[in-house]
Amino acid sequence: MAQIKLGELLIKANVLQESQLKAALAEQAKWGGKLGEILVRMNLVSEDILVRALSKQLAIPAVNLDAVKEIAPHVLNRVPVQTARDFSVLPLQLRDDGKTLVVAISDPLNVRQLDELRAITKCRIVPNVAGRTAIARAMARFYEDQGELADADTNFKVVDAQGRTVVKHMDVPGGGAPAAAPAPTPAPMPINPSREVPSVRGGGSPVELLRSVEEVQRKEVAALKAMVELLIEKGVFTRDEYLAKVKR
Repeated sequence: MAQIKLGELLIKANVLQESQLKAALAEQAKWGGKLGEILVRMNLVSEDILVRALSKQLAIPAVNLDAVKEIAPHVLNRVPVQTARDFSVLPLQLRDDGKTLVVAISDPLNVRQLDELRAITKCRIVPNVAGRTAIARAMARFYEDQGELADADTNFKVVDAQGRTVVKHMDVPGGGAPAAAPAPTPAPMPINPSREVPSVRGGGSPVELLRSVEEVQRKEVAALKAMVELLIEKGVFTRDEYLAKVKR
């Protein structure tokens, strides 16, 4: 049986209108990216609905990470923290005497990531689909409990579209004030110098930090898209030239 397309599945489920799907497909054609993530970014569907639709479309189990209360430390340790962040993956359970690892992953069809996970863990990988932000929230809970996330986040930084550091360090519970971020290097073409970056000082939780980061990234993406459209309109380069460059 042919696999039903995600957009068609969402329309049949009455959670997406055809006009909304066309708008999302136009966005995808212009900028690339995964349709599901574009739909969430455009606030056309929620991440929870997307996960359930992907689960049905791909015949891969979905997992509600907010309902997961505990993950054994030896299971978490099977995947390095940085790899978990880079792949948006969370180890959940070991089976078959440690030969099989069940993971939550936002992109269960990414063969390269699954192959790398097999090589790193020396396990057969069984993917469960989960949303990217749900995985980030769960990582904040479980890796912090292991004392790993807090150590890593003391050196966390956010950069803007020019590569300048706009947020660096966060308050460490029980510790002193975070180190001040270095003064940004002036950029020849700032996108929006008046934009304020959400503050993460004051002992905010990792989840609050992630939300602030997502807001910064959303604004940067919107500003970057506007700048590219302006450059295309001015004839600096064509849309085909831009797409050929970013697809390399």
